[in-house]
Amino acid sequence: MLWLLTGVTALVLLVIALWVKEISRVPTVARPAALSASARTVSHGTASRSAGHRVSPRHTRSPAASQPPVTDTASGLSYQMLPSPWQRSCPSDLNTPMFSWSAGENAVAGHVSIGGNVIDWHGLACSGQLQQQFAYAGPADLESTAMGLADALDPAFYSGVQHSRTLQDSSAMQVSGHPAWIIKFLMNYLEGASQGLTWSSELGAVVVVDRGASQAPAVFYVSVPANLGTQNVATFIDSLRLGM
Repeated sequence: MLWLLTGVTALVLLVIALWVKEISRVPTVARPAALSASARTVSHGTASRSAGHRVSPRHTRSPAASQPPVTDTASGLSYQMLPSPWQRSCPSDLNTPMFSWSAGENAVAGHVSIGGNVIDWHGLACSGQLQQQFAYAGPADLESTAMGLADALDPAFYSGVQHSRTLQDSSAMQVSGHPAWIIKFLMNYLEGASQGLTWSSELGAVVVVDRGASQAPAVFYVSVPANLGTQNVATFIDSLRLGM
């Protein structure tokens, strides 16, 4: 009986030992699996949010209005400076005996072949004073002077490329409380591709601003090819200011 009792007790103890060993093994396997799944979920979520915060500032662009405006001390005009690719200065070859520009900005729209020469074609916004070749006696002459300027700009700066011109607007306006007149026109280049143009139209405008009897009127000229965004014409016009 003693040996039988000893054998049964040993068997019971062995069963208990095996059961304890099995119980201790189950959490050891389950915990890492649960932890890994949890870690993967948190890791992806955190990485996604972090990437969003890192990327967003790089895609945020400074507004164009934050740049110092172009200020023309000769004509008294100031207007918005657009961001790159626009740069300060009016192209020097736009100064002629009929037109004199004292400030401005420009951007290269592309290239055009004229008379066997390939030249840069610019979008531009230029300002200056009305030259003596254009008759002006006061605000009553604003409309006729603005129209005369638009007619003179055409052969002076667009004649190298075959085009047609369409009048878009002719109306009175004010610049800082001073009477002014604006002429808007659209240039269409139906055969422009044969000369290298990658755009088919260009929006332009000329504004004449009366500065009083003792001063020559201020002139603002803007012309923007379609690939530079013709909406910029309105941006320039809306930003016009006259300081005395």
